[in-house]
Amino acid sequence: MAFARKCFLVFLVLSMVSQGLCHCTFGKIQIGTVRTGREIAGQPEWKVTVSNTCKCFQKHVTLSCGGFAPAKPVKPSLLRPQGNTCLLIKGAALPAGATAQFAYAGQPYIFRPVGSTVDPRCKN
Repeated sequence: MAFARKCFLVFLVLSMVSQGLCHCTFGKIQIGTVRTGREIAGQPEWKVTVSNTCKCFQKHVTLSCGGFAPAKPVKPSLLRPQGNTCLLIKGAALPAGATAQFAYAGQPYIFRPVGSTVDPRCKN
């Protein structure tokens, strides 16, 4: 009985420790959008800030953007449409705690992170 209890406690401790070492995912990408107060081509301008809240860099960050139709195209070096998704900053790494920003004019759009790549050796 004591052996089973010890095994259970070891399993429990290892489970809790491994939760703190889980890999980062695109779920650690946060997106905020604010209106700038400017208008371009009669449309309100919006500033989008994409933040990496993971302790590891993330690259190839992709956002949902199906139906996104800005009045003036966003610079492709910042946001490049690829079907129903958009690639952020040409797929370059977004360091831990860093942000990337872009602005667009048009109707408000809710961007969501849908993918990223993280170095598998990096632990959260």
